[in-house]
Amino acid sequence: MSRFIAFLAASLLLSLLSPAFATDKVAPYFSAPYTGEKVQEYKIELPVSRFEKETFNIPADCGKLNSRLLEGAGHWGNRVERRLWMKADDDCRYVNFLKKYSRKPSRDYVSSYDFYNARITDLPLRPGCDLDLLLRNPAACPPPMPGMPNFSMFMSSTPMHQSREEDLKDCRFENGLFRGYIYHTGMGLRCIRDPKAPGYRILSVDFANVNGDDCQDAVLRLVPVGRGARPSLLILPLTRCSDDEKFFLPPGSDYPRFGPAPE
Repeated sequence: MSRFIAFLAASLLLSLLSPAFATDKVAPYFSAPYTGEKVQEYKIELPVSRFEKETFNIPADCGKLNSRLLEGAGHWGNRVERRLWMKADDDCRYVNFLKKYSRKPSRDYVSSYDFYNARITDLPLRPGCDLDLLLRNPAACPPPMPGMPNFSMFMSSTPMHQSREEDLKDCRFENGLFRGYIYHTGMGLRCIRDPKAPGYRILSVDFANVNGDDCQDAVLRLVPVGRGARPSLLILPLTRCSDDEKFFLPPGSDYPRFGPAPE
């Protein structure tokens, strides 16, 4: 049973690995329960009491699912069913986050960017902390918000051995995957890629106006990879209001937090 639960948790996340942009910028893709098929809606049957189950069409029935969760229905069922409650709840909260504001932005400087091959230097290494401060005094930077990726964890505090300088590469994702270590050198931030190192995989990229301003936003869903990484879903909302700017967190937005699946 434990192996099946681990397989289910992994499949719920990894089924989104195929890089694809949604044609509707506020219509994200999900992984269908059990099959892992990439869909924009799915039906799921969940226990709402000891002897009763109810079918939900996600995302159309997200309001009904939320009501059942407030009534305590998410505690019913076996471990697999409770994980599916968590998955459906995460999917609904993500949709609500994307569709919170109906205002259509007039400026879009994010949807043409290839996030699946993004340069790490284009992304905030730690939300709310610029690179100079991070390098001078990491303790002065605010901690990363729960449920958001923290790229500064890959910054190496150990001086790089001279013989490894030829291994230095541009710090970037490749087809949605980054695994390696980040070094600050005379050439700026450079990386040593290591397939066994910790990192992040981008599961999907969606576009929406998540804070109601005049600039389009991108929302990256990621999962940690590497030894000891838990199959937890992370999000990184990003925006910019000109092509010359680096990406930053959309101000004034409430970010959904995805907790670990219940045991």
